[in-house]
Amino acid sequence: MYGGVKRILALILSVAVIVAFAAFPEQGETAYAAEPVVVVIDPGHGGENLGTDYLPIPEKVYTMQVALYMKEELEKYNNVTVYLTHTEDIDMDLDERADFAKSVNADFLFSLHFNMSISHALYGSEVWVPSTGTLYSRGYSAGNEFLMQFEQMGLFNRGIKTRIGSKGTDYYGIIKHCALRDIPAIIVEHCHVDHINDVANIQSQSRLKELGVRDATAVARYFGLVKKDGEADYSAYAPLAVPVPEERVYNDTTAPLYLEAKLLDYNSTSRYATVELNALDYESPLQYYAFSTDNGLTWSTLQAWNKGQNKMTVTVNIGYGKKDSLLFKVMNLYDIATNSNLLRLD
Repeated sequence: MYGGVKRILALILSVAVIVAFAAFPEQGETAYAAEPVVVVIDPGHGGENLGTDYLPIPEKVYTMQVALYMKEELEKYNNVTVYLTHTEDIDMDLDERADFAKSVNADFLFSLHFNMSISHALYGSEVWVPSTGTLYSRGYSAGNEFLMQFEQMGLFNRGIKTRIGSKGTDYYGIIKHCALRDIPAIIVEHCHVDHINDVANIQSQSRLKELGVRDATAVARYFGLVKKDGEADYSAYAPLAVPVPEERVYNDTTAPLYLEAKLLDYNSTSRYATVELNALDYESPLQYYAFSTDNGLTWSTLQAWNKGQNKMTVTVNIGYGKKDSLLFKVMNLYDIATNSNLLRLD
């Protein structure tokens, strides 16, 4: 009798272990959730909250349009239920948006936005993610899918970031409120509305639709979805494996350690200078560089730094006029800059 009870208990335990492992896939495997996957799309802003209003059409209009295109495309896949936090142009606070996601048992919330910088010099796409635990690892993995899609469109990849507020918790409200409800959530900043490199992406419905389709494709890849017509099958796809951090992942608040500029060649007739740049930042990747011919009073357009490299050689056009010096700066993932030594051209 005792041996039979032991065998029954062992069988129950083994089944429980199998179920537990099935419920929590290894990082990097297709992120299967309960069937169907429940996705909540949050069109940023609305009502009196215009969002970025640098252009005549405010951000809230673009976020809704892209959200509707994203929903339309995502519903072409099997085993997914898609909701919008709102479909009307209404005021809705961040706590209400997170509450809605909780009420529909969301597996993920994606908050859609467009960006602008104070200097109007930045361009590209970025994703903001939670700073702790599995919410961080899931957010980073999903965010990577979005940025890969945007890169294929020709957008500059500004990276995946965290931001910590003065209270030591996540700064962005939608991420913080969703985290309190144990819902993975990320903020997707598609591009900058105030930069010539990006603005074409919001100037036509076809481009806005492509952003929505790209958003949906990123989600489909992350969750391993299959299209109803069979034209796309991501069931065997494994998203980026991101380890669960043991501690909160803080944003970098420091400038690159140094930037050294070495003049390799200067043609005083053509006014072109070739310079070797050597930079280092231990905390976050290098992202942009620019140069100045007036000792930093004005700067050139930001150019992409060679990702993953500490050294690069650039050729710049000094232009005409009384310009006898050259100064460079390099910016990291969080747009913090360090200037180089001053190069004399005379």
